[in-house]
Amino acid sequence: MHEEHDVWADDFMGRKPSCEFLTKYLLANEHVKVLNVNSPWGSGKTFFLERWKADLSKEHVCVLFNAWETDYSAEPLLALVTCIEQQTKDELDITSYEAGRRAVDVGAGILKKAMPLIAKGLVRKYVGVDLDELIGDGSGDDAADSASDLVTSLITDQANTARQVDEFKAAVIERLSSAAQNNGLNKPAFIFIDELDRCRPTYAIELLERIKHFFELKDCRFIIASDSKQLAHSIRAVYGQGFASEQYLNRFFDAEFSLDNSDIFSLVHRSLPDIRSLNLEVNITGRVGRSHFDDVEVYEPRKHTVTSKMPGFTENQLFVVGLCKYFKVELRELENYIKQIKSAADTLGGDVHFFWLAYLVFFKASKAEQYHDLRFPDKWRTAVASFDSTRGSMVTFSFSVELPSIPDMALFYLTMLNADAKELRVLSTQLPSWRSTVYYSLINGDAISRLSRYRDVVELAHRLS
Repeated sequence: MHEEHDVWADDFMGRKPSCEFLTKYLLANEHVKVLNVNSPWGSGKTFFLERWKADLSKEHVCVLFNAWETDYSAEPLLALVTCIEQQTKDELDITSYEAGRRAVDVGAGILKKAMPLIAKGLVRKYVGVDLDELIGDGSGDDAADSASDLVTSLITDQANTARQVDEFKAAVIERLSSAAQNNGLNKPAFIFIDELDRCRPTYAIELLERIKHFFELKDCRFIIASDSKQLAHSIRAVYGQGFASEQYLNRFFDAEFSLDNSDIFSLVHRSLPDIRSLNLEVNITGRVGRSHFDDVEVYEPRKHTVTSKMPGFTENQLFVVGLCKYFKVELRELENYIKQIKSAADTLGGDVHFFWLAYLVFFKASKAEQYHDLRFPDKWRTAVASFDSTRGSMVTFSFSVELPSIPDMALFYLTMLNADAKELRVLSTQLPSWRSTVYYSLINGDAISRLSRYRDVVELAHRLS
């Protein structure tokens, strides 16, 4: 017997419960026709929609429309209708296969009913244009007659609009109902719209308008994935910076759901490979034992201290989680950062100083001007402090006698790189916990010289994508 594939097998961000909640919510609330799944760019919206669609397809007719892939189209209604036609074809229909999908079936039911509406849209596009542009060069009675004919045509056309909209909606309902019946599926149908916030502003607005005007149907639900802030910005680019774009968007969405991207521990745990590294002995779980020395304070983790109780979670993984929070990295970017860290570590060989290597990868990828100042003896302190105050988030790690922040750790590595022999001797006194480990791993042989190569290797790894 064929074993069913688990579409959530690689769900490292725990999206499945959100999917199940939203499915029940949409089925229980018929008035919610359009749901906006809101999350920043690169935070896993496409993954969420694709897995949700695959899971929901077991019970309902589902269509996935990538808006950005059809951004070149002059009319979003035509692109959307074509997508619905293609993805709801019977499996025995030859055009349901890849070769058959290359051609648009203009005789298809929904497309035929959409054509008059699309034509009306094209007419409306020209209504505001100078009459001479519309009817060509000319004057006198011919021009007047042409204008009169145009007005009469528009009035007649407008009288048929309501009937044509009803016919189009009926064709959509018939298509989706037929697809459900032929495949033993339940109503309603679900249409997923992805990458809307990547589209040119006018196309995104027009697509939302088409959905609002022509697809508010009893047995049809739309799920639109977008970055609401970016979408609002795009709308202001069309209507002006003073335009109330957030309120305008509320016209199109009946409800909004925000994806939670705060818990990235599982993703990092599964994604970051083992890398030979110097162990700094971070308290991963946050448990801090009492010190044997009465005069040494023991520091308990605080709200901004990164810890994990996940079995098997490693020190390197904790550093990556902390750096993600500090540099405000989205999920899509993280995969590439891990690739760069691994490639740089492979190039350097041996036990690497993982925190310093990862810090450089994240800092380089941030495109911050301060990164370039790390090379200069008179600028590196200011560079770290400047980035921290303007773009960094408060993140600390738990050690037995200290809760150092990410800038604290970065500055110690930079101090080691820039210190002369005398300064290194002075540093050797009163070094707590991790600083002592780093110091004694670097003062012998060519260790510091090797550490200075990290920047050059990171520059090379940054070219990977």
